[in-house]
This record gives sequence, structure tokens and C-alpha cells, in this order.
Amino acid sequence: MQDINIDDFYKDIAITLLSLYQQFPRKVSLYIEDVCGPDEVDEFGLHSKRYLSCIGAIMWLMDEGYIRYTGVTHQESAEDCTLTQKGFSKLIRPNLPQAKETPSSVEKQRSTLAHQLQSAIKEQSSIHIQELIETHILV
Repeated sequence: MQDINIDDFYKDIAITLLSLYQQFPRKVSLYIEDVCGPDEVDEFGLHSKRYLSCIGAIMWLMDEGYIRYTGVTHQESAEDCTLTQKGFSKLIRPNLPQAKETPSSVEKQRSTLAHQLQSAIKEQSSIHIQELIETHILV
């Protein structure tokens, strides 16, 4: 059985990449709560493990070269955040089997990682999100 933190990691990666894709090429403030949902700090002013894991997933994407940002401000947002060439290319590249006929533009668009991630998130399919991330990002 998959650990819930790994499911959350895959979902955070998918949401982060799609959020930046939808705003590409602008550099934006990527708010952590927009990725993982609202968070309540404890009596000591510390964020939950879930929230901190989301920050970790965003940092991982930067370490692996999929996104860039100038810094995380007060554990609230990644500033001047955008996709790198590597991240953008992964999201837009059609993933079609070799066919004899030239695929239509709609088929090409539907076969992109960006479109497939959008569908998986809309369907709330953690298994499909996991498969997409493992197949296209963790390679």
C-alpha cells in the first residue's frame, strides 16, 4: 500500500506544474495554500506536516530542474516562480504511439502531460496522477 505522503507528493507536483503551465511564461507568486489547501498553524506558529511537505515538493521540483523561483517567502509562497525549459517541454510534448496517420491537433493536445494531469486532477484519480508523475517526471 502506498504511503499517503507519497500520494500527496505526486498531487502537489501535478498541481504546481499545471499552475505554472497555465501562467507560463510569467513569473508568479505560487502560494503554498493554492497547491495543498488551507493550513492552520499550531499554538507555536508552526505549519502542519502536510503543508511543509508541499513546500518540500516544490523545492524538489526546483532541485530537479523543472521549476525556478527566487525564494520561499515566510513559508507562504515561492516568489518569481516559473517553469524551466525542461518542465515546459515535459508538459507540452505529445505522447502518442507511433501511428501510420498523422494525428489531429486535438489528439496531440489530449496526449500531452499537461492535459492528462488536468484530467486526472479533475477526476481526483490519485492512481492516474501517480502513474503520470512516475512515467513522465521521475524518469
